[in-house]
Amino acid sequence: MGNNLYWIQFNTKVNTPFQIEHPEHFLSVRAIERRARMNIKIDSSDLPVNPEFVDSLKQLGFSVKHTSRWMNGAIASLPSEVDSDSIFQPSFVSFYQIRKDTPLKSTTNKFSEEDSLAQKYYGDSFNQISMLNGHILHQYSKGEGTHVAIIDAGFNNADINNVFDSLRYYDGILGTFDFVSPGNNVYLEHNHGTSVLSTMAGNVPGQLIGAAPMAKYWLLRTEDSPTEFPVEEDYWIVAVEFADSVGCDVINTSLGYTTFDNPIFNHQYSELDGNTIRASIAANRAVEKGIVVVCSAGNSGNDAWFHIGVPSDAKKALSIAAVDSNRKIASFSSRGFTDSLFPPKPDVAAKGVSVTLSSTPGIITNSSGTSFSGPIIAGMAACLVSYFPEKNAEEIINLIRSSGDRFPEHNIEYGYGIPNFSSLLDTTNNFVYQKPDRNVSIYPNPFTISLTIEYPLDFNRVEIFNIQGLKVFSSTLSTSGRSEISTNKLSNLPKGVYFAVLKGNKENSPFQLIKY
Repeated sequence: MGNNLYWIQFNTKVNTPFQIEHPEHFLSVRAIERRARMNIKIDSSDLPVNPEFVDSLKQLGFSVKHTSRWMNGAIASLPSEVDSDSIFQPSFVSFYQIRKDTPLKSTTNKFSEEDSLAQKYYGDSFNQISMLNGHILHQYSKGEGTHVAIIDAGFNNADINNVFDSLRYYDGILGTFDFVSPGNNVYLEHNHGTSVLSTMAGNVPGQLIGAAPMAKYWLLRTEDSPTEFPVEEDYWIVAVEFADSVGCDVINTSLGYTTFDNPIFNHQYSELDGNTIRASIAANRAVEKGIVVVCSAGNSGNDAWFHIGVPSDAKKALSIAAVDSNRKIASFSSRGFTDSLFPPKPDVAAKGVSVTLSSTPGIITNSSGTSFSGPIIAGMAACLVSYFPEKNAEEIINLIRSSGDRFPEHNIEYGYGIPNFSSLLDTTNNFVYQKPDRNVSIYPNPFTISLTIEYPLDFNRVEIFNIQGLKVFSSTLSTSGRSEISTNKLSNLPKGVYFAVLKGNKENSPFQLIKY
C-alpha cells in the first residue's frame, strides 16, 4: 500500500491556543532575540497552526507529517487506495492539493476504505446521515448561506454547549425569540430544541456531524411544555410569519398537536385534511412564500390517536416518519390516513431510533422520536437549497419526495420511503455542482484586498456571494488559466465568510473564502 501526499490549506488561525504575546511557546530565545535586534515584529504568521485542525485531519484518516506556520497549512499523507474526493472537507480547510501520488496497485478495498474514513469523521452519527446518502451531498453542500428556523420548546444551554462551538464561531445563531413569553431567554427553557439543533448544526468531528453544519439558525420558542393548549398552535403561526419576515429558507418543527389538556379542544380526524386547521394553513402558506417547511410526523404510532397531527398534515409541507438503523419503521412513528380524501402523509422517512445527538451539557448521546428524523431531513433540505438556489420551495420538497426509495408508491408508514439525496445531484440541473477541484486554487485565503485564481480553461467566470447568498462580486476570467483580481469591491467587503463559485460550460466549482 502506497501513500499520496497532500498540501492542506487552512483558512484561519482563529482560536489557536498560541498567542503573539507569548512567543516563547513557539520560538526559541535566539529567534526572539534576532527579531528584537532587527526590529522585526512577531505577528500572526509566526503562530503555529491550530492543533485542533491537525487532530481533525487525523480523525479523517490523514497522517500529518508537517505543519507550516507561515503558510498556515499541513503536509499530510493518505493511502493511495482512498479517493480524497470522497472525504468530507472540514470547514477550516480552504483547499487541498495532491503533491505526490502513488500508482494504485489494487482497488479491491476502495469502497470499504472510503466508508471507514467517512465513519471516522461522522462518528456515531454516520448511520443517520449515510442512510440518506447525506455524506455524499455534504461533499457538495453543507448548508452554506441557508437560513433555518427551528421552532421548538426551548434551547437550554445551546449558547454554551461545546457541540455548537463552530456554529458560534461562524455567527451561525442569527437570533432567538420566545413567542410564549416575549423577552424571555430561550437558552433557559426546555432542552428539546437543543437536541434538535444538534442533529442539524452539531460539528464535533469523530463524534457528531449535523445534517447542515454550515447553515445559520434562528431559534424560536412556541411550545409551553408544561401544558398543552391550542394557543401554542397560534404561537407557532406567528413564529412561522417571523421566520418569513427575516428571510428564512427552511423551517423545522418537531412539534405536533392532536389532543389537549382540555378535551373540548381536541382535534378530530376529519379536520386533518391538510388545509383546514389554521396552523396547517400557515404551513402551506409558508411553502407558497418560498420556505421549505419540515414537520415531524409525530410519536403516536403506539397510542390511541395513532395518526399524524397538526401541522404535519399540511398538504404542501414535508411530514417525516421515523425508521431504525435497519430502515424499518419505528413502532411509535405516527401513521397517515388510508382515506383518499386526506393528503398522502407522511411524505418520507429518516432515522428516528437511537439518533446521535447532544444533551444539554454537551454530552454526545442518543434519543428516539420523529423529533429527530424531521430535523435530519430539514438539514438535508437546507443543503439542497444552498446548492439549488434557482429552485423554489415546492420544487425542493417534490425533489425530496421523488427521491424516496418507494416512490412513486406511497404507504401510511414510510410515505414515499427514505430519500436518496445523492441521486438529486445529477438530475436537478444542467450541470453537476462539484467539490472544489484540486486543479483549481484561490489564494490568499483569508484575503484582504485581492485574489489570485488558477483554473482549467473550461472555467470562464467567477462569482462571489456573501453568507446570505447575495452576489457581491462577479468577473470574467481570463483565457490564460490565471486571473489576478484586485478591486475596490473586494477591499470594501465586510470581514466574514464568503463563497466563490467558478463557473464553466459543464460544471461549477465552489470555494469558501474568508475576508479579513
